[in-house]
Amino acid sequence: MKVLEKQSSVLTNWEVLNIVREQKAEYEGSDGAGRTRPMPSNLNRILTDVEAQLTEASSPLAGSHKYRESAIRTLFVKTKEAGFEIEKAEMLMIFNLRPKSLAELDTIMEELDGRYDETKQEELLAIVRECLGPLDDGEAEPAQDAKSTDWRHDTHRRGGAEVGLKGEKLDKPMADMSLGENGA
Repeated sequence: MKVLEKQSSVLTNWEVLNIVREQKAEYEGSDGAGRTRPMPSNLNRILTDVEAQLTEASSPLAGSHKYRESAIRTLFVKTKEAGFEIEKAEMLMIFNLRPKSLAELDTIMEELDGRYDETKQEELLAIVRECLGPLDDGEAEPAQDAKSTDWRHDTHRRGGAEVGLKGEKLDKPMADMSLGENGA
């Protein structure tokens, strides 16, 4: 794969996932060409990590729900027909995140309350459900998992919770530290 023009367009998560799967199939020989070739380990690691991230349980791309190539175009057309003026970046976020509630939609769209009343906001959510599909039968709204938001459980930190922000070893775990009365 060769980048012809940097940042000539933005991709949706769905498009990135398709590219990742095409790249893997190309190396595995399951792309129709019938030839296999060794994949560099760093490329394999990147493709595997990106695919895992995009298909994790909280992602709209996870599970049995399948996006279609025409879904983003349909979403764009239906929102225009309904009188919504949605920025390109907002449309990309709506497609990537598939908002299920007004609260989620509010985090995606700037000044949502000032732009549309609650009825229009609900109408937009209905269009999103229609174009991108409703929640799957077994899919529930993702619960907030304490481990996913608590830095003490962050597996990407070097050395765990006992390492400071600059990488220095701490005498006592930061979870047990107090800021004191004056916040210092």
